[in-house]
Order: sequence, then C-alpha cells, then structure tokens
Amino acid sequence: MAGSPLERVNSLLEAINPVSARLVAERTGYSSQLVPVTPYVAVSVVEAFHRYPDAVKAITAAMSPEEIGEAARKPGCQANSVFLWGVANFWLLGRNVMNMVDPSLDSVDLAHTVLDFWARVSQAYRGGGQLHAADAGNQIMVLEHPDLEALAEGTIGLDSQRRESVRRLNATLINHLFLLYFDTRVGHGDTGPYHLPDGRTMLVRDYHRLGPSDFWWSGVAADMPYSSLTAALVLDPQVDVAINDFGTAITNPENYLENLIGFGLFTTDSGSLVPVLEEEFPVLADAARLAQRQHYRDIVAMDRDDKIACGAYVYFTFLRPFAEIAGVADTIDWSCPRDTPDDIYQMVTVDADPPERSPDDVPYPLYQ
Repeated sequence: MAGSPLERVNSLLEAINPVSARLVAERTGYSSQLVPVTPYVAVSVVEAFHRYPDAVKAITAAMSPEEIGEAARKPGCQANSVFLWGVANFWLLGRNVMNMVDPSLDSVDLAHTVLDFWARVSQAYRGGGQLHAADAGNQIMVLEHPDLEALAEGTIGLDSQRRESVRRLNATLINHLFLLYFDTRVGHGDTGPYHLPDGRTMLVRDYHRLGPSDFWWSGVAADMPYSSLTAALVLDPQVDVAINDFGTAITNPENYLENLIGFGLFTTDSGSLVPVLEEEFPVLADAARLAQRQHYRDIVAMDRDDKIACGAYVYFTFLRPFAEIAGVADTIDWSCPRDTPDDIYQMVTVDADPPERSPDDVPYPLYQ
C-alpha cells in the first residue's frame, strides 16, 4: 500500500484507469428518445464530486469500509460491483467536469476520502484483495457457501417449456427495471460464476428495488409482490461465463439461456433467502408489465428537468446501499440535484452525444 495520500490516490488511479477505459469503450452505446440520459449522468457526477466526500465520512464514522464490504457478500445486496464502480468513477468523472470550470475545488485529500473508501470496501467485498472483477479474471465470486448451497438446492430442472417461461420472466423483470431506473441497466446484477460439485456452473442474478422504494416515482410498482428477487441460473458445463465490473455476464455461447438446465427464484425481502414458487411467475410478470406501462406514461408527462432529476438521483445514490449497511442512510441528504450551480447545470444538460472512447484513453489524470 502506498504511503502518503498522494501516493495512495495515484496508485488507485493507475489501477482504475485501464479498467474503466475498457469498460466504457466496450459498453454498448445507448441513446434514449424518452429520457435525457447523458445530461442526467452529467448532473449526477457533478453532485457526486461536491457531496460524496462528506457522505463517505459520515458512513465510515459509523462502520469501517472493511465491515461494509464483508456485509455486502450476500444475495440481494445492492452494494455490489457496479455500485462500487460508480462510487469511484462518478466522483472522478465529476472531478473531470469541475476541473474544466474551477480546478481549485479539487484536492488530493478529497480524492483520498472517496477512493480509499472505495478500495477498502471493494477488496473486502471481493474477499481476495482485488479492486475489480477484472483483477480476478472477470469473476465476482462473493457469496458464501451456505447461501450458494441454498440457492443450488432450490433450483428445479428445466424442460423446453419451463426454459421459455424463465426466459420471458427474466426479460420482463429486466425491462421493468430498465425503465424504473430511468433507462439504465443497474437494477439487476450478476455474480459468479460459481462451480457446483457436479460440474455445472451457477450464475446468480439479483433484481433490486422492483417495487416501491426511495425512488419517489416507484409507486407505479405498488402491485409488485416483492422488492428484491434473486435468481439461481444453473448452466450446462459447456458454457463459459465471465462477469465484468458492471455485473454483466459475458458467455460463450452468447445465448446462455438456451443452455439453462436449472432455475430457482428467491426473495430476500425478509433478510434471508425465501423460495418463490413457480406458480407466482405469471403474477410477477403481469405486475411488472403493468408498472412499466404506467411508468412510461408518467415519464412522457414529465418535463425535461424532472426527468433529469430522477435520472440524476438514480446515479448519485449509488453510494446509498453502503450507507444503508452502515445504518446511516437516513442521516444523509440524498436530494438531487442540490449543489450543482445554475450555470454548471445549464452547461452539462445541453443535449449532446457522449464522446467516443477507446481502450487506450486515460479517463482520470494523476495528481502532481
């Protein structure tokens, strides 16, 4: 570990830069006709730059980063790999934006507060000292044996009809979450691959905040029977699985659901794994479709600034699950936007395509 804050921060930036550059370059481009995604992301990172250091201090005063990372190693927890990525990268992206406007706001001490927290939580979460899934060969193997055993034992074998039912349910839940999170793909995330004793591979997928939550627009999902779901997807041994830091499974063959041989669904709403019966799948799918339909209408009726506020809240609150583990989420002001000056808001919310990036780009300059 580097000694001074400057050395520590630069060492972490050197670890972050190649991973983040590659992830962003590889991410499939997306342009929404419904939601101004690029503007709300820009607002969220400016807010993160201004506010994450104080929020991190409040969190670490209540619980150490190592304890938070250990506590996140369970099904249904959203203090996961992609939210960890966001804690570091949103602050750093905000730093990039604000350095174009007022470099005097930047400091090594602020960077150290956020990045040291991120690194210590991430290493404890991953259990092996790695900062990224990429450091572990694109694996996120964070669940403990008792949970893995319960997940595997709760799966059922699939014939072609059941496999199609699972495929439709998964697609419906993901589409519901995509819109509920304002056209972003962070409402679900994968961990694994977990290798079962019989040679099969298990992928674990969490679906987060499916129903009413801190998202003030989520009342549209009041009929969802569960808030959190966890799926165990058992794959034929011939399927190769990697999982990147966005919690996205990359498989060979690509259409892994054709090689799905076992499936189990659970809720963690009670704090432990509780099986969800197969008979409930149509109820879940119907509730998700109804919520998505109404939410689409609600978004269409919003003005542009309201859409930006909702999307910015989704991204800015990537830090919230860590505060929840520490028991201090209710003591932190999560309203967003709050600290973005009007002139900066106008600058960063102009409609524009995000810049093209290549894996050779260095996203975040080191401190001198």
